Amino acid sequence: MAVDPVCKKQVDEKAAPGGKARFWGKIFFFCDKKCRGTFQRDPQKYVPEDDSEKEPGYDPRMFLGDM
Repeated sequence: MAVDPVCKKQVDEKAAPGGKARFWGKIFFFCDKKCRGTFQRDPQKYVPEDDSEKEPGYDPRMFLGDM
């Protein structure tokens, strides 16, 4: 089980109701589309600053090809 980074609910990676998005090389799963949209507007707010796997910069266009 994964944890939705916005609301902190448990989410099944195989059937995430809100879908998934990639940010800084990691895949995040969401409990619903509202949480996914919130994350996409400001993902840096929900990803820990000390994440050592960061990719440089943030470009909102990266979400155009969501999985």
